[in-house]
Amino acid sequence: MEYNKKTFSIAITLILLVGIAIGYIIGSSSAPGSKNANIGSNAPRQKNGDLPLQREYAQNFLSAEEAFALADQNALSWSKDSYISEISLFSKEFTGEGKSTGWKFVYYSKTKDKLYEVAVKDGESREGEEKEASKAPQTLKGPFVDSPIVAKTFFSNNPQNTEITSVRMYFDEGTKKFIWTISFPKGNHTIDAEI
Repeated sequence: MEYNKKTFSIAITLILLVGIAIGYIIGSSSAPGSKNANIGSNAPRQKNGDLPLQREYAQNFLSAEEAFALADQNALSWSKDSYISEISLFSKEFTGEGKSTGWKFVYYSKTKDKLYEVAVKDGESREGEEKEASKAPQTLKGPFVDSPIVAKTFFSNNPQNTEITSVRMYFDEGTKKFIWTISFPKGNHTIDAEI
């Protein structure tokens, strides 16, 4: 009887150890980064069939305000007193909804007396570039009219396939206020940018 209890306990211990070993092998072969990882049945595979190709894309098309939220963090880390002085398209795309894959933001810091240009491309804020300021520009310290409103007013009077050459928010010396200007082959469309 004593012999059977010993054999039984050894058998149970061996079964548990084998089970743990098998679980470890299965678990490690499906862990992210392993060659056998299963990351979705529809995931494309590399040519050699080893690893699934996987990339998470940020939202590509952003409004000026959505892109501004990304650029602003970059500018504030450059200088706590940085304020926006200009926004413009950084890509050629401008949808009927007022979104683009690329925006450029120009900030000004009074303490540094310099400009800081930040581009947001494909949903990511790029590293900014500090530039000399020939003179202190006007800066917008409050909220601004977002690009979907600009697009709505523009495309209500122009066809959706109108070629856009530039979209820009800046301080207009003539009107003494911030404005949005959409340039296209037949002229310019301007609306107030300040809320």
